[in-house]
Amino acid sequence: MHKIDFTLPFSDPVLIFACLMLIILLVPILFSRIRIPGIIGLIVAGILVGPSVAGILERDSTIILLGTVGLLYLMFMAGLEIDLKRFFRYKGHSLVFGAYTFFIPQVVGAVLTVYILGFEWLPAILLASMFASHTLVAFPIASKLGITKNTAVTTAIGGTIITDTAALLVLAVVLAMGEGNVTTSFWVNLAISLTVFSLFVFMVIPKIARWFFQNVSEESYLEFVFVLAIAYLISFLSEIAGVEAIIGAFMAGLALNRLIPENGTLMNRIHFVGNSMFIPFFLLSVGMIVDIRVFVAGLDAWIVAIFMVTVAICAKFLAALLTQKTLNYSYNEMMSMFGLSVAQAAATLAVVLIAFDYGIFGDFGDAVLNGSILMILVTCIVSPVVTMKYGKKLALAEQDKPYDPSEAPQRILVPLANPETSQALMDIAFLVRDKNSNEPLYPLTVTRGVSNDIGAEVAESEKLLSHAIIHAASAEVPVIPLTRIDLNVSNGISRAVDEKRISNVIIGWNGQVSAKQKVFGSILDNLLNDIDEMVMVCKIENPVNTLNRIVVAIPPFAALEVGFTEAIRSLKLMAQQLGGDFEVLVTRDRKEFVENRIEKIKPEIDVLYTILDSWDNLLDWLTNNKTDDDLLALISAHEGSLSWRPGLDQLPRQMAQQFTNCSFIIIYPTDKSI
Repeated sequence: MHKIDFTLPFSDPVLIFACLMLIILLVPILFSRIRIPGIIGLIVAGILVGPSVAGILERDSTIILLGTVGLLYLMFMAGLEIDLKRFFRYKGHSLVFGAYTFFIPQVVGAVLTVYILGFEWLPAILLASMFASHTLVAFPIASKLGITKNTAVTTAIGGTIITDTAALLVLAVVLAMGEGNVTTSFWVNLAISLTVFSLFVFMVIPKIARWFFQNVSEESYLEFVFVLAIAYLISFLSEIAGVEAIIGAFMAGLALNRLIPENGTLMNRIHFVGNSMFIPFFLLSVGMIVDIRVFVAGLDAWIVAIFMVTVAICAKFLAALLTQKTLNYSYNEMMSMFGLSVAQAAATLAVVLIAFDYGIFGDFGDAVLNGSILMILVTCIVSPVVTMKYGKKLALAEQDKPYDPSEAPQRILVPLANPETSQALMDIAFLVRDKNSNEPLYPLTVTRGVSNDIGAEVAESEKLLSHAIIHAASAEVPVIPLTRIDLNVSNGISRAVDEKRISNVIIGWNGQVSAKQKVFGSILDNLLNDIDEMVMVCKIENPVNTLNRIVVAIPPFAALEVGFTEAIRSLKLMAQQLGGDFEVLVTRDRKEFVENRIEKIKPEIDVLYTILDSWDNLLDWLTNNKTDDDLLALISAHEGSLSWRPGLDQLPRQMAQQFTNCSFIIIYPTDKSI
C-alpha cells in the first residue's frame, strides 16, 4: 500500500491538488455569505495555508507555475472582453487615463521616495514604477456585473496596457542603466523587436486563427486548445521582444477579440476554465507570497510598507479623479476605474523580484520586498471591494435608464431541419439575442407525420433538437425545445409563433432556386405569407465568428417600416458581438433620414455609410466590393407593406446565384405595431 506523508507542507501532488480545489470550491461560498468578494477570500486563503501561517502548502515551482498561468489567462481574458469598437472610438480616453495612471504615480512616487525614504534617484524611479503599474485583479467582478462594455471600464482596461507596458519598460531601462548598456543600439533594438512583434500579433495571428476556425471544426474542444496555445505562445514571444509576458497575453486577447463572440460557446469555455481554475490559482499564489513574520522583525519594514501602500492608493485615486474631471465621467464610473486600477500584483512582483535579485535597492532590499508584499495584499483587498460596490451602482444605473422601444423583449424561434446548418443558425441566434435578456431561445422541429411510424420521425426530430440544446448549453443560453407534428411545415412554424408569442424567426435556406419558386421555396414563401413577425432567412457559408464585416443594404422607404428598428437592432447586436465593421448601403436621397433612424437605435456602434446612386446598382457594388468574410444583410419587406417592390423578391435568388461562397441574411421586418 502506498504510504501517504501528511507532514507539513504537503508534498504528495494528489493531496496538494485536492487541497487547492477544495479551497477554490469552499472559500468563495463562505465569503459570499458575509458579503465579501470571493477574490478576497482566495487571497486570504493563500495567506493562511501558505508558508508564513499554517504552512500547509509551499509556494514551490508548481504553485508558481499555476499562478503564472492564471495571471496570463486573466490578462488574456481582459484582452478578449474589451469592446474594440468602443476602445478605438474612445482611444483618446485610454491614452488620457493611461498617461495619468502612469505619470502621476511614477513622478510623485519617485520624488517622495527620494525625499522621504532617502533613496537614490535610480532605485526611486524603479520603486515608483511599481506604483504606476496595476493588475486587473477585479476584472472578473466587472465581467460578472456586465459592465465591461461601459466606456469608463473600457478606458480603464485600455489604460492598463499603456501603464503596464511603460512600467515594465522602466524596469528594462533602469537595469540597462545599472549595467551601463543604455546606448543608441539598445533603443533601436527594443523598437525594432517590439514593432516586429506587434505586426506579427495583429497582422499574422488573426489570419491564422480565421483559417483555423474555418477549416478545423471537427471537434469543438480543438478551438479552445488552439486559443490557449496562441495565448501562451504570444506571451512567450513577448518576452523575446523585450516586454513581460502579461503584455503578450493581453495582446493575444486583442488579436483574437473579433474572432470569439462574447455570447458564443468558445467564449463560455474560456470563462469556465478561467473562473473555475486558472484565475483562482493566481489569486492563491498571490496570497502565499505574503510573509506575515517579516512585520514583527522591526519598524523598517512597516515604515516602507505603509509608505508604499499610501502612495500607491492615493496616486491611483488621483489618476482616476483627474480622468473623471477631464473626460466628464460619473462618480460611479470614476470609482469603478479606481477599483480596477488600484490592485498591485503582476508587474509589481516582476519589478520587485528582478530588482531584488540585481540588488538595485541596496540596504533597503528586504524592506522594499516585504513592503511590496503588504502593498499587494492591501491593494488586492481594496480593489475588488471598491469595484464590487461601485460596479453594482454602475450596472443598476444602466438598468434604470428609460425604456427604449429598441430594447423590447426578444422571443427568438429557430426552426431546424438540416443537422449541417443547425449549429450555424443557433450561432446567429446567440449573436442576435441580447445578452441581458431573460428570454430563452426556442429551437423547433416540425415533423410531417407522413410515415407509418410517427414515433420514429419524432425521435429523429428530437435528436436534432438535442444537438441544439447541447450547443446552447455550452454557451449558457437557456432554450425551450419545441416539436410540432404538421403535414404543412409552414403551418407548424406559424402555430409555434402564435403559441409562444415569438418576435423573431431565424430560419435557414440552402440557396437553391428553381423556376417554380416565387422567392425561396414553398415552405419559406408560405411562412412569410402566414406571419407578420420579423423573419431572418439565413444562408451561412462560413463559421459566424470568422465574419469580418456586416454589409446592410437598405432599400428606399425601408426605414419607414414599423419593424425597421428591431431589424437594425438585431444586426447591431451581431456586429457588437463579432467586433467587425458595420457598413450601410443606402441611396443618396434616403441617406440622411436612414442615418438619423439608425443612430437612435441601440447598441451604439460605429456605422459607415456608403451611397448608392441608384438602388439598381446594388448588385454591381456587391460584385466589386464584397469578400467571402462578409455577411450581407438585405432589409426586405413583406408583400403589400410600404417599402415592398417586386424587385426585392428577386434579389435573394440573384444573390444566391452570383455570390455562392458568401453568407447573407434576408430580413423581413415585422409590419405590425407592438
